[in-house]
Amino acid sequence: MTPFILRLVCLLAFAAGSLAHAVELIGKPEVMPAASSAVIQWRTDVDCGTRLQYGLSPTTLDRKTEGAVSSNHEVTLQGLTPGTTYYYSIGSARTRLAGGSFITPAEATQPSLVRRVLDAIVPEKQAGTVAAKAKAPPARETWGNITTLQDHFERHGGDFGSKSADDYAAEAWFFLQRARSDSLPMKLDATDGTLRVFDPKTGAFAAYTGSGRTKTFFKPDSPTYWQRQPGRAVKPSELRFMTR
Repeated sequence: MTPFILRLVCLLAFAAGSLAHAVELIGKPEVMPAASSAVIQWRTDVDCGTRLQYGLSPTTLDRKTEGAVSSNHEVTLQGLTPGTTYYYSIGSARTRLAGGSFITPAEATQPSLVRRVLDAIVPEKQAGTVAAKAKAPPARETWGNITTLQDHFERHGGDFGSKSADDYAAEAWFFLQRARSDSLPMKLDATDGTLRVFDPKTGAFAAYTGSGRTKTFFKPDSPTYWQRQPGRAVKPSELRFMTR
């Protein structure tokens, strides 16, 4: 075999190997919209770049944001318009993995951000321990976007031994109550009112809207996931002091 043919065979083998290890999406993208922002998360089978393109039309994704090389991808979109449909595609600089859309909630006349968070995390004074709560409210009252509940349950319900989507939603609600009573680590994101909670002992993580409805509830694979979450560390007592 001549040197030229040998080099050609090597190049073809390398190209075939590259194609065989193309990046693949694991599960579905997870979108957590707020009135003027959105958090979008997705996972890939191998580490790759993080890129998301979005816009007001599925054919005109004229805005872009990028992140670090990872298999657990997350981007936060800011400055969105309330009550608006946005279209997006996710992937890396070289690969488009999936696309979709989401709607930002319309703004409404409501109490201040701090007041809403306080009502969710520190209800009324008579709310003692979680044990005093015999039953969680219905899932439609505790889950932020009820259309996403089944998908979250299928992907994360096993983390908590939940037998149904309603059980899973109840677990997320009880986790919020226990976070309040046991003073679990919390972070409040002032940009959209998201409250993030973490239990270092069990590894459970949850995010809630400013009104106390669950956005997501799972156990992250990464040991540094909590440290990388945005927001200012807060305690229930601090929130009480901040209200007017």
